[in-house]
Amino acid sequence: MTPQAQERPAERGEPEEAPLDLHAALRLVNDAETRARRELYGDDAMVYLIWGLAWLVGYGGLHGARFGWLPLAPEQAMLVFGACILVALVSTVVIITRQSRGIRGHSSFLGAVYGGGWALGFMTMGALGGVVVAMTDDYWLRSMAFNGIAILIVGLMYMAGGAMFNDRNQAVLGVWFLVVNIISLLAGPVHFLTVLAVLGPAGFFAAALAGTVRRRRLLAGA
Repeated sequence: MTPQAQERPAERGEPEEAPLDLHAALRLVNDAETRARRELYGDDAMVYLIWGLAWLVGYGGLHGARFGWLPLAPEQAMLVFGACILVALVSTVVIITRQSRGIRGHSSFLGAVYGGGWALGFMTMGALGGVVVAMTDDYWLRSMAFNGIAILIVGLMYMAGGAMFNDRNQAVLGVWFLVVNIISLLAGPVHFLTVLAVLGPAGFFAAALAGTVRRRRLLAGA
């Protein structure tokens, strides 16, 4: 070799390649994963808390009307319940809309499919309403049937969400509501409201607590 061929890149004025920093690369991967998880889960604890309060007040009002410890007629209690569900629904849409800004691609598609599943599920429940009304004149038996259908949809959609988004919190909550639904139906038209008023909000509050702990861990790892 000639002396010129033996010159190093630095001696020829060429920049030397920097050595690969595996620790820096690992930090970048971890940071990206942490950011992705924060965007995916968002502030789900707030959503669960809102729904827990809505169920507590709504089903509590129905329970009070059913057993007489609140001065409400069943129709009035149903209006309170409907108002609670509406407030929770609007709040959820606002929170999720804010969290999903800027999300595109496959995640956006999953979110659209998941949201559409909720809407179609409850449209189906509405279509079944006429069938349930035609089956019986018993107000509380109809109410139990309506709630059984609704909570079946809730449980299955939460399980689907847990599978789609790899979210154990949603999956566990879905299983919880399916079990609560079975217990409430077995309790019959007299006591199903007691089961829903107690175990339903408890599931949401537990999910809110789990979501808060998870979010704090993600923020601590940021």
